[in-house]
Amino acid sequence: MPKYIILLFVFFISLNGFGQHKIFDQKVKKIYVESDTIQIDSSSINPRNLKVYDRYNNLISPYDYSINPTKAEVYFKQIPFDTLIFRYQLFIIDFKKDYFTHDIKINRNKIDDLYQPITVNVSNENIDFFEGTNLNKTGSISRGLMVGNNQNFSLNSNLNLQLAGNISDEIKILASVTDDNIPIQPQGNTQQLQDFDQVFIQVFNEDWKLTTGDFWIKNNNGYFLKFNKRGQGIHLKNSIKNNNGYTINTENSIALSKGKFSRNVIQGVEGNQGPYRLNGKENESYIIILSGTENVYIDGKLLQRGQNYDYVIDYNTSEITFTANHLINKDKRIIVEFQYSDKNFARSLIQSSTFFEKGNNTFYINAYSEQDSKNQPLQQDITLEDRFLLEQIGDQIDQAISTGIDSSSYNDGLNMYAKKDSLGYEIYQFSVDENSAYYQLTFSEVGQGNGDYLIKEYNALGKVFEWIAPDTLNNIIIKKGDHSPLKKLITPKKRQVINIGGFSLINNKQITYEISSSNMDLNTFSNLDSADNIGFAGLTKLEIQKKINQNWNIDQEYRVEAVNKNYNRIERFRAVEFERNWNIQQLIIEDDQLISSGKINLKHKDNGQLTYGINSYLIKDNFQGYKNDINLNWNRLLFVKFKGSLLNTNGAYNSNFLRHKTDLYVPIKKIKIGFKDIHEKNAFYSADTLNNNSYRFYDWKIYLANLDSNKNNIQFYYQQRYDWFKNRDLLKKATKAISPGVKIILNQTKKFKLNYNLAYRSLDILDTTLTNINAENSLTSRLNYQLKLFNGGLYTSSFLELGSGLELQKEFIYLEVTSGQGVYTWNDYNEDGVKDLNEFEIAVFSDQANFIKVFTPNNNYVKIYSFQYNQNINIDPKRIFNKKSLMGKALKLFYNQTSISTQKKTDSLDFQTLINPLVDADNSIIQQMSNNLRNSLFFNRSSPKYSIEYVTQLFSNKNLLINGTDFRATKKEQIKVRWNINKTLMINAQIGSGFKRNSSTYAQNRNFNISEKETKNQFSYQPNTLFRISVNGRYSEKTNSVEMGNENAYISDFGIELRRSKRDKALINGDFHIVNIKYSGESNSSVGFEMLEGLQEGTNLTWKLSFQKNMSNNVQLSINYNGRKSENSNSIHTGGMQLRAFF
Repeated sequence: MPKYIILLFVFFISLNGFGQHKIFDQKVKKIYVESDTIQIDSSSINPRNLKVYDRYNNLISPYDYSINPTKAEVYFKQIPFDTLIFRYQLFIIDFKKDYFTHDIKINRNKIDDLYQPITVNVSNENIDFFEGTNLNKTGSISRGLMVGNNQNFSLNSNLNLQLAGNISDEIKILASVTDDNIPIQPQGNTQQLQDFDQVFIQVFNEDWKLTTGDFWIKNNNGYFLKFNKRGQGIHLKNSIKNNNGYTINTENSIALSKGKFSRNVIQGVEGNQGPYRLNGKENESYIIILSGTENVYIDGKLLQRGQNYDYVIDYNTSEITFTANHLINKDKRIIVEFQYSDKNFARSLIQSSTFFEKGNNTFYINAYSEQDSKNQPLQQDITLEDRFLLEQIGDQIDQAISTGIDSSSYNDGLNMYAKKDSLGYEIYQFSVDENSAYYQLTFSEVGQGNGDYLIKEYNALGKVFEWIAPDTLNNIIIKKGDHSPLKKLITPKKRQVINIGGFSLINNKQITYEISSSNMDLNTFSNLDSADNIGFAGLTKLEIQKKINQNWNIDQEYRVEAVNKNYNRIERFRAVEFERNWNIQQLIIEDDQLISSGKINLKHKDNGQLTYGINSYLIKDNFQGYKNDINLNWNRLLFVKFKGSLLNTNGAYNSNFLRHKTDLYVPIKKIKIGFKDIHEKNAFYSADTLNNNSYRFYDWKIYLANLDSNKNNIQFYYQQRYDWFKNRDLLKKATKAISPGVKIILNQTKKFKLNYNLAYRSLDILDTTLTNINAENSLTSRLNYQLKLFNGGLYTSSFLELGSGLELQKEFIYLEVTSGQGVYTWNDYNEDGVKDLNEFEIAVFSDQANFIKVFTPNNNYVKIYSFQYNQNINIDPKRIFNKKSLMGKALKLFYNQTSISTQKKTDSLDFQTLINPLVDADNSIIQQMSNNLRNSLFFNRSSPKYSIEYVTQLFSNKNLLINGTDFRATKKEQIKVRWNINKTLMINAQIGSGFKRNSSTYAQNRNFNISEKETKNQFSYQPNTLFRISVNGRYSEKTNSVEMGNENAYISDFGIELRRSKRDKALINGDFHIVNIKYSGESNSSVGFEMLEGLQEGTNLTWKLSFQKNMSNNVQLSINYNGRKSENSNSIHTGGMQLRAFF
C-alpha cells in the first residue's frame, strides 16, 4: 500500500494545475468549427447524451449533423464557422481500441523448426502506464505546436485522466486529473450541477479516505461552528471502531480556501422576477459565486435550484432570477447565502474534527482556521505606501482607500491616460499617444457630486473617463463628477473558531453542552485594535421525554445560549430569519447576548401535537425581548397547522409583535377545500409614540384542490392581502393586493403530460400618502406540455413562460489572445490605430482569430416583460396512416420536423409584440430577442438511393448594450438533393436563397441587409470506405440593399477534396479551392468583410491538408497545414502538429 500512495502523490504534484471531472459526468467544450468534421474528444462518446448549442446557448437540431461515437467525431451538413458548445458524456470503454480475451501474440503459425527467421516489426502494443493494476481508466495526454507566417509560434498541452478501481485487494482509487483551465462554471439552471473545475485523487477503503486536490468539507457536529467549504489541498477521513463499543471518527484538512462566505438580505420588488444582483461580504459589486454553494430562501423557506423549480442563478455574473413558480412582489423576503471567489489574497484553510461515541455518550471537538496570506496578494497590488496605510488604520477597514493612479509604460491593450494641466488642476486625459500616455487609472464610483470624472464613452478596451471642471460658489468647490481615480484596498483577515461539546442520554433525559471560542483579526497588517479579537460562546440544553399513556407523550426542552460580544461566527448558526423573529434587523449588536427558552410538547401518536414555548433574548444594557410561541398540528377529520407568537421588546427598540399562520383543509371525497392565512402586527414605539417602522398585514387564501396529488395535482385559489402603514399614531390601511391563480400537474399517462402554472396579482394603492409604491399588475405563467399520438406518428412538446423583471444593458470589451485561440479579428477600417467597437468581426480563418469578447458587469438595468416559447412538432405519416391505404402509400415517404424557439423581452406590456415569434426586431419596445425557427420536410430520407429535403430556417438575435442595441438576422430556404448513382458515385446538390441583416444603433457602419442566392453541387467517387474524392462547385450572388449601399458580390468556388485512409492506421484529408470574387463595394469595411467571406476581390486560393497516424494502439500523431493566397497579398501558411497518447 505505501508504494501506491507514494506513486499517486508523485504523479499528482507533477501536474501544472488542478481541475475535477467525475468519470461519468457531463463534459463541456467550446470549439470554433471551421470544417465539416470535428473531433470533440479523444475517447468514445455516448451519442444519446450529445447536445450541441450555438454561442447564444440555442440548441442546434441533431438533423444538422451526424455523429461517429466511436471516434467522437461530429459531421456537419453545413460548416457553421462559429463557436459551438458541445455537451456530452464519455463511454468508460474506448471503442477505437481493440480488446482481446488473450494476447494475440501467443497465436503462432507452424514453422519448420530448422527455419526461424528474424523479423523487425512496428510495435502495435499498448504502452500501458497502469499495467498490472485492476483499474478502469480513460483519458489522454497530448503535446502540440502551432506555427504560421501570420501568427506567433505557440505550444499547447493537455492532460485528461480518469481512474477508478482497485490498486490492491483492500484499497480503491477514484481520480480525475486534468491540466485544463476552463474559465466557466456550470449553468445554474438545473437541480444537479456538473463540476468542470475540480480535480482530485481519492484513495480509500472501508475505514479511511484520503483526498488530494479539490474537495468539499462540511461540519455537522456542534452548534456554533457551521461551515460548508470548497478547498484545494489534502483531506483525510478516518473511522476507528473498537470491540469495547466506542467509535472515533476524525477528519482533517490542509488546503487553500476557494471561497468566502456572504449573506444577502433582499426585499422583493413588485413584479420583478429578477435578476437580483448579489454582493460580496465587503459589498463587492462584481463577484463570481462558487457553483452549488448557494442557499436561497423566500420568507424563511429553502428553495430548489432549477428551471423547473424555484430559481436559476448565473454564477459568473452573481445574478439570481426566480421562475414562474414564485411570483415575486414587494412582500417577499429573500435571503441568499453563498460562497464566492475571493482572489485578493491566497487564503489557507486548516480544519480538524474528532467525534467520539460510546454507548449513550458522545463527545466532539472541532477546529477551523482560515487566514489570508498578507505577503501573497493576488488580484490587488499592495505597494509600500499601501502597506504603511494598512498598518496604521487597525480595524478601521473603511479607511483603506488608496490612489488609483499607476504610472507605467504605454500599453495599447489598455485604456491609457496622459497627465495634463487644466485651469490649474492636474488632470488625466485619455490618450493613444505612446509618447505621453504613461498612466493607467483605476476609477471608483463615489456618487454624484463627489468625484471629478464621468464616463465619456465605451471602446473595445472598456470605459473611457473624462475630467469635468468643478464649479466654485462662495469659495466652495462643487464637484460635478461621480468617479474618482481611487481604489479600495481589501485587508488580509484571519478567522479561527474552536468548539468542544457533546451530549449524554440518561434514562429519558438528554443533556447537550458546547463551548466555543473565536479569534477574528480584520487586518493582519496591523497590530492595533487587537484587544477585541477573541470571543467566547456557550450552550446547554436539557431534553426530557415522558410517556403519559399508550397514545400520548409529553416532551420538554430547556435551553440556554450565551454569546460574548467579541465572538465571530464562520457561517450562520441560528435560524435563517432569527433577526426578524426578534425585531432586531436594524440593531447593530455590540454587547454580550443571552438567550434562554423553555418548551413543552404534547404529542398524540396518530393525530398530531401541540407545542408551547417561552423565550427570552437579552443583549446587555441594550435590548430585552420575551416571546411566546404556540404551534398546533392536527390531522384528524379537520387538518390544521397553526403557528402563533407574541413578542414584547424594550431597550433599543420597544415593540409588540403579534403574528400567526394558519393552514387548514377539509377533505370531501376526492377533493379538499382549504384556507390559509398569515397575520402580522408589528408596532415599534419611541417614547410611547408609534414610529415609522410599524406595520400590519393580513394575507388570506382559499383554495380547491384534488386530495390525492401523487400523480395529478389540480389547484385553484384566490388570495387577498391588505397592508397597514403608520399614519400619525395609528396604522391605516394603505394597499390591497388580489392574487388569483391555478396550478395543474397531469402526469398519469405516458402519452400526455401537462404542467401549468398561472399567477396574477393586482396591487392597488388605497392611500398614496402612506407609501411611494406604484399600483402594479403582475403576471407569471408557465406551460410545459407533451403529447404523443398515433403510435408516435405525431409528437409535440411545448414550453411557455411569461413574466417580468430586469434586463442588464450589457457592456463588453475585446481581449487579445494567442492567434488561433480567439473568435474575433480586428480590422482597422478607419486606419487610426484605435481598436473601435465597430471594427471587430468573427474570424473566418484560425490565424485571424486573436481576440475574444468579454462581457463586463455593470449596474445598468431596465424594466422588462419577458416571454419564452419553445415548440417541437414531429410528424411521421407512415405511423399515422395505414400503409395499405391510398393516403398511407402517398405519404409514407414524407417526414416533417418543426422547431421553434423564441425568447423576447420588451419594455412595455404589449402582448401582440411579446408573443409573436415573427415580429420585426426593429420594434423599439423590444430590448432583447432571440428567435430560432427551423422546418425540415423530408422525402424518402431513409432511402439508400436518393432523398430530398426542403429546409426553412430563420434566426434573429437582438441584444441590449450599454451604448445601444445590436441586431442580427439570417433567413435561409434550401432544397437539398442526395442521389447515390451506384455504390461508388454520389451527387449532392443544393439550391437556396435567403438574407443576412445586421442593425446596430451604436455602429452605423456595421449595418447591412444582404440578400443571397446560392447553388452548391458535389460529385463524389468512393469505391470503398478507405478512399473518397469529391469535386465541388458553388456559385453565390449577394446584394446589399439600396439604402444600405447597394454593394454586389459574385462568388464562384471550384474545389476538389480527397480523403484517403489506411484501416486503423492513417488518415489523409486534403482539399483545394479556387474562389473567384467580383465585388462592387469597399472591401475594407464591415459589409465588405461579410460579403467577401474574409477573402479579397479577384482570385483566391485556399488549401488544407491534414494527416493522422496511429503510431501504436494508443499513440496518435496529427499534422495539419492550411494556406490561402489572394491576388494582392502574400500567401498565408498555418500549420500544427500534435502527439496524443491515450490511457
